[in-house]
Amino acid sequence: MLTYSTIVFDAGGTLLHMDYDALARVYVRVAATRGVPVSIPHARAVLEALENEMPQRQRQRAVSLEADNGARFWDEFFGDGFRRLGVLDDVTREVTEIRTRFQRGEFETLYDDVVPTLDALRAQGKQLGILSNFSPNLEDVLRALRIHAYFSFFIVSGIVGVEKPDARIFDLMVHAARVPRHEIVYIGDSVFHDVQGARVAGLAAILLDRYNQHPEFNGARVRTLREVV
Repeated sequence: MLTYSTIVFDAGGTLLHMDYDALARVYVRVAATRGVPVSIPHARAVLEALENEMPQRQRQRAVSLEADNGARFWDEFFGDGFRRLGVLDDVTREVTEIRTRFQRGEFETLYDDVVPTLDALRAQGKQLGILSNFSPNLEDVLRALRIHAYFSFFIVSGIVGVEKPDARIFDLMVHAARVPRHEIVYIGDSVFHDVQGARVAGLAAILLDRYNQHPEFNGARVRTLREVV
């Protein structure tokens, strides 16, 4: 890691995750109106499982480039949460409300290791950046979570019009970093989008495997961001 002057992060699943408790309370409330008793821990577990499926769900879809920032994708995603909890009634209105609030960043929060890691890397003099498949409001979300100031540049698919793993978005990142390609390492939670995409673009990459989903991964892999430091 000491050979890299610039560390670039994915956002969702790497720095940010759904605020499971806040979102679970919404699901529990809606389920109760449909006569389906659901506990907070059960709803939270379903939401965590859904988020863990995100890289695979998005593998065949450029969600941030779809109409309304992927509204159909997110409606299907949040609708699945209700179905898995046994709510089979029409919840279209409720799903739309959840998706709208989610896209505003209301249900996003930071992993516990994010701020300590960013502080440590900044203390080492590293340049930090963001490259993410995300809607155009990512910088607003990062401001709300009070980590925007850590980063020197932001490459957001919903703004530049291309998504990972397309090498073109990584080229944009290199241009924004203003350092040679070999000085950059990219960190993300998706083998397909993040690691393979970075490698095709000639960049070093580290897989963040928080839930030990890829124990046989052939490459640099960490379980927490603290290991990066």
